[in-house]
Amino acid sequence: MQIMKLAIFCDFDDTITRINVTDTVLERFADPSWREIQEDWLAGKLSAREVLQKQMPLVTVEPGELDALIDSVEVDPFFGEFAVLCAQNKHGLYILSDGFDYWIHKILRRALSAYNGSAKNIPVFACGLNFERDKAAISFPYFPQGCIHGCATCKPALFERLKAGAEKSVVIGDGLSDLLLARNADLVLAKNGLREFCDREGIASHAFHDFRDVLQTIKTLKENYHD
Repeated sequence: MQIMKLAIFCDFDDTITRINVTDTVLERFADPSWREIQEDWLAGKLSAREVLQKQMPLVTVEPGELDALIDSVEVDPFFGEFAVLCAQNKHGLYILSDGFDYWIHKILRRALSAYNGSAKNIPVFACGLNFERDKAAISFPYFPQGCIHGCATCKPALFERLKAGAEKSVVIGDGLSDLLLARNADLVLAKNGLREFCDREGIASHAFHDFRDVLQTIKTLKENYHD
């Protein structure tokens, strides 16, 4: 029986996790002026890359203190089952995030510790974060030359590159950084701001609350697939 190959692009903050980790770090450890910068971003005055370049230098935290916060971040309880489904069916599962690799990798290792193989080795494309003493030093390894969107992580460029060879592309997300992908994906699973955007723009999407809903949608897509 022929298996449909999917390329699945998944957001991290507020999608795999129950909270936005970057915002939580800023709330806990940054100078309060980060909120004014956030307002400028929401008003369209700053790009995603520009807002992080302004906000993250305001963070002062010892790595151990940050790690304690990271260890408390809750992950969707059905995400591990979803990762296994993708591995078993050889779907490409990619995490694309404007968040930071430092905590994404830590959180995923904890959440997927019970699994083996490709289910726990999910490619992550995110902003870089290291520490210089107690200050966060950031980088943007997936901000290609010529990106016109001002992305922190250029999801559209990654989407075009990584979906090659797949029969259908799937986007799972919740917010602003996923909007550009939703326009071009074959299947969109959306909540929060992304769901509102899709409704407003007439883009077909499936609402989801957690990865239990995502699992059911993907299984239904497979069942409706014909050779």
